[in-house]
Amino acid sequence: MLRALFVLSLTLAGACLALKGPFHALLYYIWNAYFRPEEWVWGDTRDLILALNASFWAGVLVVLSTVLGRTKFLFNPHIALLFMFAAHAALSAELSTYSEYSWFFCGDFLRAVIITYLIVVLTDDRWKLRALMLMMVFSLGFEGAKQGWAQLVTEPGGRNDNSFPFLGDNNGVAVGMFMLVPLLGALAKTTSGRWLRRLLRFVLFGVLYRGISTYSRGGFLAAGVLAIVYWLRSRNKLAVLAGIVLVAGVLLPVMPEAFWERMQTIRTYSEIEEGSALSRLHFWKVATVMASDNPVFGVGFHAFNPAYNEYDFSFGKYGAGRSVHSSWFGVLAELGYVGSILYGLLIALALRNCHVARKLSAGDPDRSDLVAYAIAFETSFWVFLVGGSFLPFQYNEMVLHLIGLSIALRYIAVRRDPVADGPKSHDLRR
Repeated sequence: MLRALFVLSLTLAGACLALKGPFHALLYYIWNAYFRPEEWVWGDTRDLILALNASFWAGVLVVLSTVLGRTKFLFNPHIALLFMFAAHAALSAELSTYSEYSWFFCGDFLRAVIITYLIVVLTDDRWKLRALMLMMVFSLGFEGAKQGWAQLVTEPGGRNDNSFPFLGDNNGVAVGMFMLVPLLGALAKTTSGRWLRRLLRFVLFGVLYRGISTYSRGGFLAAGVLAIVYWLRSRNKLAVLAGIVLVAGVLLPVMPEAFWERMQTIRTYSEIEEGSALSRLHFWKVATVMASDNPVFGVGFHAFNPAYNEYDFSFGKYGAGRSVHSSWFGVLAELGYVGSILYGLLIALALRNCHVARKLSAGDPDRSDLVAYAIAFETSFWVFLVGGSFLPFQYNEMVLHLIGLSIALRYIAVRRDPVADGPKSHDLRR
C-alpha cells in the first residue's frame, strides 16, 4: 500500500510540475521512460498507472509546449544526420517484408528521436543539462543501486539475472549500468553539496556492482573500457588509478569462482566451444548475408528475429527466430549498409561533440563542469561501443538521449555566455 501511494504521488506530482513549461515536461517524460512507475506496483494500482499513460501524454505535452512557446528551433549537420537516420529507419520498416512487425517497434523509435531533438532544443544552459542528467541517473540508477547494494550485503558474489524494462535482460542491464557510472561520477565531482555528493557516490557504487553481478561477459569488457577511458581522460591519472584499484579491490574479491570461470571464456570465439559464443558468430554471419541481400534498407527495422529463419543457413541448429546479439550487426542486417553508415556517423559525431566541448572548456575554472560532462558522455559512448557489440542495444532510448546531450553540451560550450546558468536563465541559443 505504501509503495502504491509513493508511486502514485510521484506520478501525479510530476504531472503537475510538467505543466510549468517545456523543460519540466521533458524532465517528467525522462522520469517516466527511465523509472517505469508501472513496474513498481501491482494489481489495480498498476492498471491505473497504465491507464493514465503518463509517458505518452508527457511526450505530447513536451512537443506542444515547445511548439506553442517561444522556443528557438535548431538545425545543424548532426541534427540533420539524426533525422536522416530516422527517415531511413522508417523507410526500412515500410518497405520490409515484415512491415507490420517493424512498425510495431519503429513508432516508439521515432518518438524517441523526437524527444532526442527536443533535448537539444530545450537543454540550453548548464543548469538544465545537469538537471536532465540527474533525472536520468536517479530514475534508472535508484533501482540499480538498490539491487546492487542489497546483493552485495545479503549475497556477495551472487548472480543477479533480474531484467530492467528499460534495458532488457542481464546483458542490457550490465551495459546500461556501466553507461550510468560516468554520469554519476561527473555529477558527484561537480557537486558542491556534501550530502548530495555522498549520495551520488553511494548510488554509483551500487550501480557498478549491479552491473558486475549480471555475470555478463560483454558487460565485463565494457567495465574494463569504462576504467581505461576514464583514466585516459582524467587530469590526475595517479589519483584516478588509485580509485580504480581501490574499487576493484573491494568488489572483485567477493566474486566467486563461477564468475571468473565465465569471464575466462572471453577469448577469440573461434578458439572456444561454448554454444552461446559459437551461436553468436553464426548470428553475425547471418546478419552479413541479410545485408548483402538487402544492401540499402536491410530486412527491416528491428526485423532480424522474424527474418532469421529465412536466412539461417544452419537450418535450425541454433533454434528459430533468434536475436542478432550485436548492435552493429543488428543495424547492418536491419537497415543495410546505408543505415550502418548513418548510424556510425551519428556515434562518431557524438564523440566529436564531446571532444570539442572538452577542448573549448579546458583551462577555464568556471567551465570545469562541462569538461567533466564531456568526459562522462564520451566514456558512456565507449562503454556502449564495446558492450553493445554483444547485444542488440542500438535503438535504446538511452543511447539516443546521450547523442542529444552531446549536441546540447557542444552548443553550451561554444556559446560561452557571460550570463550565469541557472533555473531562471531562459536565454535561447544565439
